[in-house]
Amino acid sequence: MIYLDNNATTKVHPEVFLAMEPYLRDEYGNPSTGYDLGKRSNDAIKNARTQVAEFLNAKEEEIVFTSCGTESDNAAIYSALNADPKKRHIITTSVEHSAVILFAKSMMPNIEITELSVNGDGVIDLNELEGLIREDTALVTIMWANNETGICQPIQEAAKITKERNTLFHTDAVNAAGKINIDSNECPIDFLSISGHKFHAPKGIGALFVRSGSPFSPFLIGGGQENGKRAGTEAVAQIVGMGKATALAKKRLLSNGTEKLAGLRDRLEKNIFEKIEGVHHNGCTKRRLPNTSHLSFENVDAGDLLILTNEKGLCIASGSACSTGKREPSRIMKAMGYSNERALSSVRLSISSMNTEKEIDKASEIIISSVEKIRSLKPKDGGPVIFAS
Repeated sequence: MIYLDNNATTKVHPEVFLAMEPYLRDEYGNPSTGYDLGKRSNDAIKNARTQVAEFLNAKEEEIVFTSCGTESDNAAIYSALNADPKKRHIITTSVEHSAVILFAKSMMPNIEITELSVNGDGVIDLNELEGLIREDTALVTIMWANNETGICQPIQEAAKITKERNTLFHTDAVNAAGKINIDSNECPIDFLSISGHKFHAPKGIGALFVRSGSPFSPFLIGGGQENGKRAGTEAVAQIVGMGKATALAKKRLLSNGTEKLAGLRDRLEKNIFEKIEGVHHNGCTKRRLPNTSHLSFENVDAGDLLILTNEKGLCIASGSACSTGKREPSRIMKAMGYSNERALSSVRLSISSMNTEKEIDKASEIIISSVEKIRSLKPKDGGPVIFAS
């Protein structure tokens, strides 16, 4: 199997697994207890917090461990809305993750939500943002990098504009973390969300950066864990795993890891574009994650392509959603102004540092042959080729 769906989740790194293993077996102590078994778990959490803080160039007390990126996003929005009861306005984007969009909408009807538009490159207009911030704006929340297209927003500039208007700023950096450098000291953000399973830690562990002095209201009330910011006995093994994964990610980034990822992505694209006509990039190729390629194939239904590539042992993703057997175009692609046809012919290829050049070349061959087969069998009426799954 060749796995090129690393924006969905990643394989747990062997070193991460080894770091976690003792806390799944022998070191099972509750970190809130006073005896040595529990103290060792507590020390492990402290060490992981230090690793995550160093990864984001933050202070240890600014890191809150959560269950996932979704919880981190929700907690940031919840905290911003609780900070000032007179501020009931949120600004986000039309291409935001559902963890932001749906949670913000769940706070209605008392909350007004404004969505920034994006252009055909998938990028917001900073002038539009500046014009939309009001006195009652509680939060601006903008995704650092889109999980589907890999397009990166001008976060530093957006945060600066927001802070100049005395408004809180949050970024969902779940798909950016581990792929590009993130420095909390270089960007005036209040909240930043990350999720371990996006960079080779296990599922079920995330973190929220909360800048010192920024307001925070806990969701979970109880034993006072996480410095009173999130109650509940900590998931020690997962926290240890996330800490190790951030340490490994930081090491990769310092060793030209971004360039290596981009090299594999560019190799994949070069192979495909040299052999197939009617292939198009979706969004800006200069403002995207180094691991992500979002492509449309003319006269190819993405659902058909996924079926064929899966049969040949290749895992890739389609942006379209399937409901009651009918594929729907990606809302991200629609927000960027693309047609239904182009949206339904689009796939996401996302690479990790654990992929090899040999895998990239083989994946290219599978995609090329699958596209050619679909096009050769395409009905004369222009409808999709339907393969049995």
